[in-house]
Amino acid sequence: MHPGWYENVLMELLIRQGRFDDAIKAVEHTFDDLYDGNLLQAALILLAEQGQHGTALGLTEGRSPEFLAENEVFWLRSNRWWLRGESGPAREAIAEVEAVPVGEVDDRELTIAWLLAQDGCVEEAIARLRPLPGKRAATDLAELLVRQHRFSEAIAVIPDVAAQREEERRFGTRGQEAASPDADYPWTAPTTALGD
Repeated sequence: MHPGWYENVLMELLIRQGRFDDAIKAVEHTFDDLYDGNLLQAALILLAEQGQHGTALGLTEGRSPEFLAENEVFWLRSNRWWLRGESGPAREAIAEVEAVPVGEVDDRELTIAWLLAQDGCVEEAIARLRPLPGKRAATDLAELLVRQHRFSEAIAVIPDVAAQREEERRFGTRGQEAASPDADYPWTAPTTALGD
């Protein structure tokens, strides 16, 4: 077994016991590792599950320049946005997302809508989602409408089966294009359900 597996198990045990500082000390030496031994994301997720969003957010700060060069765009910043959305300062995360050039963030509008909903601005999130194409935007919009007890509107925004199949067909084509060696690989925002 990989040595990191034992460290991960120890970290999970300590976090589940509420020994957050001990858990972090046990694995923090891995947080700037550029390879498979990095346990930073696992720590963020486990701490967030225990309601320790602020502690998790703090772990994203102070990472090495080499680590940031490899991971900032691909997953670290999206984790910060998620943690800020969960812990309350969603407006700060929204400002950060909006400051990133449009082409650098896939699902930019979906991410902003989720953050707005987390911040209690549900109508603003609904307005942002309405014009967006795609099944995910429609599903997120329907979920928000259901939370507002607007059930008939929620049903109306879900695409019919034919439209969903067409989207899947187009998505499959884009996926094949992305597999080509010349394709640019845009950063993909994490899938974050609006109701979470």
